[in-house]
Amino acid sequence: MNNQRVLALGVFDLFHIGHLNFLQFAKQQGHQLIVGIAPDQMCLKSKGKLPVIEQGQRMAIVEALAIVDEVTLVQFPIIQTENALHWMLSLNIAKVVSGMQWQNTERWNKLIPQLAKHNINVVFAPETPNISSSLIKQKIRVQIL
Repeated sequence: MNNQRVLALGVFDLFHIGHLNFLQFAKQQGHQLIVGIAPDQMCLKSKGKLPVIEQGQRMAIVEALAIVDEVTLVQFPIIQTENALHWMLSLNIAKVVSGMQWQNTERWNKLIPQLAKHNINVVFAPETPNISSSLIKQKIRVQIL
């Protein structure tokens, strides 16, 4: 395993096996795993809704995992390229791990070259099939009705 700090980004609402697989993949990318959790207000602005589990509880759940070394709130959305870059640089990381669904999106395509100038690589983790917080919410709605 290489001697690098890795930042994994996500919301981690309704924590499930896909989240665990994502974090295990991220941990394999270095020796120290920092998890950036999207704050409630950032989720509201980007998705138009709040997470089911509030940010403090999402942070506590992720922080309790043995593979996680540090948890922090994401300070700027990726779409704010310069601000996101400076925040990531302040974490002294060598890699960023994001979900595969973000690969080749405009926001990441703008940020990746900026991070590369500072020798920070971006890796997109494989998705776990048939699981997501949205699918869990859908299943709950169906079972309630």
